[in-house]
Amino acid sequence: MLKLHFLRGYTFSVRQVHTQVAIVGGGTAGLNVAAQLIADGHAIPQQIRIFEPMKMHTYQPGWTMVGGGLYDINKTLQPMEKVLPKNVIVSDSPVTRINPEENQIQTFDGEKYTYDQLVVATGIRTDFDQIKGARKYLEDPNSPVASIYHFKYASKMNRLVDEFEGGKLVFSEPQMPIKCGGAPQKIVYLSHDRLRKRGIKSDIHFYKTSALIFGVPKYAEILTEVCKTKQINCHFKQKLVEVQDHIAIFEDQDTKELQSVPFDLLHLVPPQVPGKYIAASGLGDAAGYCNVHPGTLQHIKYKNIWSLGDCSSLPTSKTAAAVMAQTPVLVKNLIRTWKKGLEPLPEYQGYTSCPIFTSQSTLLLAEFKYNSELDETFPIFQSNESRLMFYLKKDFFPFAYWYFMVKGLWGGRDGFRFFKGA
Repeated sequence: MLKLHFLRGYTFSVRQVHTQVAIVGGGTAGLNVAAQLIADGHAIPQQIRIFEPMKMHTYQPGWTMVGGGLYDINKTLQPMEKVLPKNVIVSDSPVTRINPEENQIQTFDGEKYTYDQLVVATGIRTDFDQIKGARKYLEDPNSPVASIYHFKYASKMNRLVDEFEGGKLVFSEPQMPIKCGGAPQKIVYLSHDRLRKRGIKSDIHFYKTSALIFGVPKYAEILTEVCKTKQINCHFKQKLVEVQDHIAIFEDQDTKELQSVPFDLLHLVPPQVPGKYIAASGLGDAAGYCNVHPGTLQHIKYKNIWSLGDCSSLPTSKTAAAVMAQTPVLVKNLIRTWKKGLEPLPEYQGYTSCPIFTSQSTLLLAEFKYNSELDETFPIFQSNESRLMFYLKKDFFPFAYWYFMVKGLWGGRDGFRFFKGA
């Protein structure tokens, strides 16, 4: 029996047997796919079901700016009903398992749904509990420990830097992949600049699990010079494993030896993992990410399953810019195989972008594709820190996200999609 109820133009399902296009995840990737399918005339809203348990949609790239004193936390949050395409069907019980052999999805409330085409777009989950003691000190408002990887802890970071009166700041970065691999060092530079402007003397240390400041040689050279100029001490192959009272414990990735590092302020970045249901459903690669072809975004085994964004196995940096580049390829290939009976085209070349704040007024725009190959849009502005790129990131990108991306009208560096038809 079909039972539906309506809320402000949205159709929320209590029970429905079948949907043509099922999208697991209502974050940036899932919303973008749904919006482009509708905007391009490939589907009507009632043919799409989005599985999303969260009631609020978050603009997570904004949390770096919140922690860096550039942005209002309230501007990073919108109720889901305001960003969902009108009249799509929504199931708000979490997906617990997918049976790809039967084209079936099971949710936490015990309901089962079938689909013609499935898009897996659930992102990755921050796992603060992998760092012993982290959650305790993050939750303590009096503890000088914060993180831009959670909206509440990002606001705390902003406050801690505002109140900082001098001493040692420690910043960590976990093993990759994570959401926006450049964010852990963005907050280093933003914090440094805020303290410099206030005339506060500080001793800043940046501990990275990896062996490089950045994975693309051109940008690594620029950022190495940035750290040198700002007198930021970089420590490589050092993994944060525990937080104690004003003590951070790091594990050397070569020797496995532990060292205790005192701090007056700690910014930590948690390890991040894909949803367990992906591996449990037989859709994951060895690391648990949805295993798709790097050029077509089609699942390696199941031809009516697709994935993009942070939860996918695509070997590129996990950013919103990458999602903007991936979405048109996924939508085009989904329609080619589903409605036209054609083979998908390997058109995605791994494009991603990492806008790295280097101060409260400058930014280094890093753009690259697979194999760390440069793929720059504004080469004249990308050989050093740029004030123009700073304002593009700070002001224009959030505007484009909220007013155009959620409507399927923003194509990232390809610009507006007003004339993209079926």
